[in-house]
Amino acid sequence: MAFFIVIIFVIPGYFYNKIMSNQKDVGGVDVDNRKIFTELINENMLGKHIPGILAHSAEFSNLKVRSKEELEILKRIKNNDEVKEAIPKSNEKRPPVQVKPVCLLTGHMYGLLNESDMQNEGIKSDIDIILRSIPSYIDIMLT
Repeated sequence: MAFFIVIIFVIPGYFYNKIMSNQKDVGGVDVDNRKIFTELINENMLGKHIPGILAHSAEFSNLKVRSKEELEILKRIKNNDEVKEAIPKSNEKRPPVQVKPVCLLTGHMYGLLNESDMQNEGIKSDIDIILRSIPSYIDIMLT
């Protein structure tokens, strides 16, 4: 019975685990980000477009607005001219981008988030996700 369990469950489970662990890229981010960033980066790219490119990532596309308070914070940030420049325009070649990560990233960069904004648990956790992922994304973009 033990031999049967090892042959049928343990060995295939070990290989499945190894295969699934290899599906992550630098820093534990999704492998698909490399393909996404390769399509978006070109020689005409400006620095203000980088937050919009990062927003196309697999992890950032899952960041959703959770409450009305969060929505009001994002609207306030989005009305800033520097943030408006960073939001990518709609294009039939590219999938629609999630605006929340662009607003949070540029809001953090330009100091548009105040202490009361950071008290919101959704904003705080999403900023943490963004800031932990950015070094890996930059590494992917450079390679």
